[in-house]
Amino acid sequence: MTGEPHLRFYAGAVLKTPDGVPLGALCVLDCVPRDLTEEQVSTLTMLARQVMSQLELRRALAEREERLEASHKIERRQALLVRELHHRVKNTLATVQALVGATGRSSGSFDAFYRSFSKRIASLAKTHNLLTEDYWQTATLREIALTELKPFAESRQPRFMLIGPPVELSADLAVPVGMALHELTTNAVRYGALSVPGGHVEVRWSVGETEGVRRLHLEWREFGGPTVEEPQHRGFGSTLLQRVLPMQCKAEVEVQYTREGLQFQMDAPLIEQRLVPAY
Repeated sequence: MTGEPHLRFYAGAVLKTPDGVPLGALCVLDCVPRDLTEEQVSTLTMLARQVMSQLELRRALAEREERLEASHKIERRQALLVRELHHRVKNTLATVQALVGATGRSSGSFDAFYRSFSKRIASLAKTHNLLTEDYWQTATLREIALTELKPFAESRQPRFMLIGPPVELSADLAVPVGMALHELTTNAVRYGALSVPGGHVEVRWSVGETEGVRRLHLEWREFGGPTVEEPQHRGFGSTLLQRVLPMQCKAEVEVQYTREGLQFQMDAPLIEQRLVPAY
């Protein structure tokens, strides 16, 4: 070379992976012409192999660290899943116990108790099926509502409308909301808008923010059904809507028996953090 750095000598040994893929070269440079002896050529080749050995060792160590970190993440996730499962089983057993007591108090016979209790357990199981698809984490509000209103989806005349943005409910909120929608649907089938061919139901929801906390606003409105009156006897459904939801979900609840039909409103805080992280 005639310019800087005036190199007059170059010798290099190719750096290859064990698979024969060239990565570069180990080079020696000088400003004066030189000739390498066989021993020097052999030494340069040996040094190139040493360089590749070190590079392969560093790659193997990095891969090992990645595998160890992935293993630790899986262990931590499994531990969280076990904790969450224990929590869910405990809550589910408590819910079933409450269902038994409340259904028994509101049923006049064993047959009536069996029918009501079986339907409520089936509703609980449907919500749990949605939750287990996401490791007992969340279920979408639309899917929860559809599980209860699905029998009316194939009607020639629309019997229900679901209006709202995509919302995922944590397990602690999904279970009581699912049970509330079951009780509202059951009541509508027996006494309300879904008990007559021309009636229909609207379920609307939205998400807002109050003092930095995201909250779910849910409305159930019935139209075209028989004239409804506030019941004189408080059954399990009324207790769930007006007492259980505020206690379990810190929800603000309002139930109105209007001439148009039953109207139910709920405003509850959303739980944002997922206990078990996604893969």
